[in-house]
Amino acid sequence: MKSLLLLFILCISCSYPKAQEQILPLETKGERIEGAYYKDLHHELDPFLGTWQGIFQGKTFIITFSKIKRFNSLGNYYKDTVIGKYKMLDSGGNELYSTYNLAGNKTKISSIAFMDYKTKLWLSFTDKCIEGDILIHFTNDEKTQLYWKYITNQTIVTDDSQCAPFNEMPRGEFVMNKL
Repeated sequence: MKSLLLLFILCISCSYPKAQEQILPLETKGERIEGAYYKDLHHELDPFLGTWQGIFQGKTFIITFSKIKRFNSLGNYYKDTVIGKYKMLDSGGNELYSTYNLAGNKTKISSIAFMDYKTKLWLSFTDKCIEGDILIHFTNDEKTQLYWKYITNQTIVTDDSQCAPFNEMPRGEFVMNKL
């Protein structure tokens, strides 16, 4: 009976991971450590989270930023990342398109890094045919207004049947308010 109990305990202990996940601050510099979790320990991403709304070329752009723990398969590590789901409404309030139905790992907008001493957040927009960079930063001390700047790196498209509409992402600069 003792040997059966010992065998059971040995099997259980071998089934658990031997090392715990190493948690490091999100903005740790240097080469990434495989298996580590780069966590937003100081909640520096939190002011960007929530729903924001702005007017761009007569249309209403609404985006909701949330924070997720995302796995980076190139470096085999985890990192807290801001993702964005958005929609565009025409001047009559009719929805032109929306990404709110996409799963968290399928979002088209995700953060890359902080810039300018953590005053700006750099995000990427990626679709099957269109890519670009988004820079956002606050325009007031209360952090209720966000300046948006999108620069596209659009490539030549020969078959756009799987592409997002060209006007899906507001190209240019405008200010958004927190809802």
